[in-house]
Amino acid sequence: IMHKPTEGEYVEEDASLEEAIHLLVMGQHQSLLVTREGRIVGILRLTDVFMALRTMVLPERREKGN
Repeated sequence: IMHKPTEGEYVEEDASLEEAIHLLVMGQHQSLLVTREGRIVGILRLTDVFMALRTMVLPERREKGN
């Protein structure tokens, strides 16, 4: 059930959302391990990214009357 994470399954804590999305999509991952100074400090799930994008997009849609 478990596997050793590959290099593409890590993202730095201060990485951009664009970089994280790229890693998720290109690696076909459901989550990324978030690191700070080489240590794992969290996990970024694909659902977290969708929620962040949703909050960025929905205010624009409301302004346009959609």
